Amino acid sequence: MKVEWKGNLKMKTFIVYDLDSKMPVAVGEQVSAETARYCASMATGIFHGNLLAEEIDLNEAITH
Repeated sequence: MKVEWKGNLKMKTFIVYDLDSKMPVAVGEQVSAETARYCASMATGIFHGNLLAEEIDLNEAITH
């Protein structure tokens, strides 16, 4: 079976938080926040609805 993707799927970096504890539970690259939540859910056993994925830019300069 041949799968064709429409558009450009670019990997993005996400931090995934547990909404109950408000603690980060995973950091990694995925194509979407939903995929990051699902993968973190599978790895941690936390229900994906209790997770929040936030995209971060590792190339962004940090200024204080």
